Amino acid sequence: MKRYAISLFSGAGGFDLGMEAAGFTTRYCSDIDFHSCQTLQNNRDEGLRSGLHHFLSEATVEQADIKEVTTEHILDRANLKKDEVSLIYGGPPCQAFSVFGQRKGMDDPRGLLLWEYIRVIREISPPIFVFENVAGLLSIDNGKVFNMFLDEVSKDSNGNKVYEISHYLLDTAEYGVPQFRSRLIVFGAKGKEIPPIPVTHTEHPAEATLRAYNTVGKVLNDMPTPPSSKLANHIGRVHGTDIINRYSALAYGERDSKTRINRLNPNRPSYTIVVGSDKGGGKGHVHPEEPREVTPRESARIQTFPDFWAFSGTSRHPIRQVGNAVPPVFGAVIGSHILKEFFEDPDAPNFDQIIKNLKLEYLY
Repeated sequence: MKRYAISLFSGAGGFDLGMEAAGFTTRYCSDIDFHSCQTLQNNRDEGLRSGLHHFLSEATVEQADIKEVTTEHILDRANLKKDEVSLIYGGPPCQAFSVFGQRKGMDDPRGLLLWEYIRVIREISPPIFVFENVAGLLSIDNGKVFNMFLDEVSKDSNGNKVYEISHYLLDTAEYGVPQFRSRLIVFGAKGKEIPPIPVTHTEHPAEATLRAYNTVGKVLNDMPTPPSSKLANHIGRVHGTDIINRYSALAYGERDSKTRINRLNPNRPSYTIVVGSDKGGGKGHVHPEEPREVTPRESARIQTFPDFWAFSGTSRHPIRQVGNAVPPVFGAVIGSHILKEFFEDPDAPNFDQIIKNLKLEYLY
């Protein structure tokens, strides 16, 4: 049985890869960013052409401003009826919460990305939705803005409660991602509350059911020296002598005083990847063994993207897409949890099956 999903604010497809690896079939992905949509489209088409993978094989990819897209249009492009949609997932850029608070929530909802997310949820009314975003949303205006959002997204347009809401602050390193990355996950489910996702990884596992953190060294140790044509986006920045000397002197975990990034410890998960702004500034951290910043492809491994998933654009575009993404493994853990707890699916994949489904040989 196929369970169809709709992806909003899709970016480079990290959440989409995860949901499909868990077992959902995404039929519509959209984002306003050109290069992100090119990444989705190119990888979908290459998978169909080569047979290497089947991710997003049924998805329509659309570059669009969500404020200008009706739910009728979304359903038409997805070739779905409302009652055929099992899941909506995604999360607006975090700036949406600041604007939401400044505009006092629903008093003037026009043009608010957060409101558009709520609008699509209300009009399609899927059995369950999942919202992902940065941890800082919990503290805007002492939590008032976040609580306002939870109240609104739980109701229909008439003010009737539709969804049981649960939210959790999770760190991706505790779910097999070789990166410390704190993320807020909100579930809205009809008829039941979604329980917490059990932790699978820890620093010093004392229980047989838990595994040790995946580490930077584990995912980088077999990579060729950049630049390399063997892997997409494996091209690094060219550093001058001054930067090389500073990076060479850094101890594991130490931060460079000028670039404000840390040298990675091969025996621990990475620090959170720095995203930057639309004008640039996104970067990885300092490679654990070489005096250079990690390449976009190395950052993509730290984010648990498969090596075949190539990113569109040059220079700042790939690293920004990587840094903004939901780690696919983390997305798959969320998707599997939904299948198990909400849909009561006995075939929801475990961690080993997720790794296999995503073809992440470097995590085996």
